Parts: sequence; structure tokens; C-alpha cells
Amino acid sequence: MRLRDPARYAHVFFDFDGVIVDSVEAKITAFGELYREFGPAIRGKVEAYQRAVPGETRYDKIPRFHRDYLGQTLSKAETLEWCDRLSDLVLDQVVACPLLPDVGATLAWLQRLGTPAHIVSGTPHTELEEIVERKGLRPFFAAVRGAPEKKASIVMDILSDTSISPQDCLFVGDALTDFDCAQATGMDFLGCASNGSHPFKPGTPVIDRLGDYFLSQAKPVEAPSRRVA
Repeated sequence: MRLRDPARYAHVFFDFDGVIVDSVEAKITAFGELYREFGPAIRGKVEAYQRAVPGETRYDKIPRFHRDYLGQTLSKAETLEWCDRLSDLVLDQVVACPLLPDVGATLAWLQRLGTPAHIVSGTPHTELEEIVERKGLRPFFAAVRGAPEKKASIVMDILSDTSISPQDCLFVGDALTDFDCAQATGMDFLGCASNGSHPFKPGTPVIDRLGDYFLSQAKPVEAPSRRVA
């Protein structure tokens, strides 16, 4: 896949954890802590799955963990209760996580260019909104959307009121769920792999940091003087 010049995309969609914020390890630790009461073996399995499949929403993961590792079937109400427990563990930790390299400059460049940027994440919607607001990032995004709605549905909903074709948009993500969303909606895809490894098939464009793509072909603009945590 050959990407366009970044200035030629009409909209850019970003995953959040591992793309905007360096929060992947914080999420792994929080999932492990959630299952600590079941012993180190179960905790290890949960953390290993979270590391391997970071983009899957907790609304799917938690019932899976209970079913596959504990032999328990959760009701919808019980699933939501466990999701709330995870939110209590992880929210402040993610807020405290730093932005990944070049994020501030990239978002400022897109804002200067007039290209709408959006967050589409597997994090629960209300939790995601609070994190983005507390980190001072909200002004950079036209939309901030999260679970339980699926990513492809969110993307198409955002574009439904515009004349923009998905083929003129780019999705940036670090997980197969992001790649699958781009494939399902007909968007170009750019992978992020800040740790040097990624799950994408050969030939997929992958960068270590956002500036490698967004700022390499254009003069970077300075991030606003307002502090971005």
C-alpha cells in the first residue's frame, strides 16, 4: 500500500492508546490488577492477551477472560460492573501517561492545515472523553468516540453527514482492530510501532513515530504554547 502525501487526506482518524498516548503498558498492568485475586497464573494469561490484542474493547475481553480462564459466564450487568472496576483502576494512570513523540506537533500541523482529526478507540466513550479533556487534547479533535460502538461503525457515522469518501481518509493505529477498521471502511491505513514490533502483514506502511510520516514532507509547526500533558 502506498500512502498519499499527508496533506492530501480529507480526514485523519487516530486510535488512542499506543498512537496518541504512551499508555499500552498502563492498560496491561491495569488488566492484570483487575484479575489479581485469581492468582498469578490467571493474571499472567490476562496480561499476555492484553499485550497481544491491545485494540479489542474490554466489553469483549472481560467476558472472554471469565469464560476461557475462569469457566464463568458473565451477565451483561456483571460485565458492565467489571468494566467499571477496570475504569477505576486505569483512568488516572492513563491521564498521567505521556504523549508519544511528535503527537503535539502532528496535531498542531493538522489543525493548521484545516484537516479534521478524530479519535476512534476501544476505550469506553465516557472514560475516553474524560481522559482527552484532562490531557488538554480536546481542541485538536473534531470527534472523540469510544466503545461499546465498534470502530467501523463510528467511522462511517462520523462521515455520514459529509460528502467525504472514506477513500480520501486515513486511519492510524497500532492494532489489528485498527487495520480491520480501515479495511472494512475502505480507508488507507498507517501502522504505528513505537516498540519496533507490529501485527500487520508485510507491505503495510508502518512508522515508529507520527513525525516520520506527518512531519517528514512538510515544515513542522510548533505545538501551541498551552501545555499538552
